[in-house]
Amino acid sequence: MGEINIKLNKYALLILVVYCIPFAFLSMYVDLAKQSIVVYIVTVIVGSIMTFLAKRKSSLIVLLGANSLSLIHSYVWVTYVTEFEERGYYFSPFMPDTLVIVVTVLFVLLQLVVYVFTKPSGYQRKLIRD
Repeated sequence: MGEINIKLNKYALLILVVYCIPFAFLSMYVDLAKQSIVVYIVTVIVGSIMTFLAKRKSSLIVLLGANSLSLIHSYVWVTYVTEFEERGYYFSPFMPDTLVIVVTVLFVLLQLVVYVFTKPSGYQRKLIRD
């Protein structure tokens, strides 16, 4: 079988540390408490920057692993915060724990789009001469 090469450098560690923040939970909590989508927007911006950094300096596997950490962390927080249980109807038609998964999947899809459409590191445009 083939080997998976993971570059563990300071950028990969930065990505893993940043993604230990439960982005989906924080977004949902601020949405529930203050009816604001600002944290969703910040999450999209930070995620895009981290994806660009992962493409340049690390690997897709590190990015997906980091997203898994964020999902697990968010899911645990949502299940333990009683305010989500009391006002679970706010996120209708989803339950709060289901919405964490939906938000994370949408976030990962956005990151995959950014990952695919950014240019690889060291990219230089080749001029075609007639």
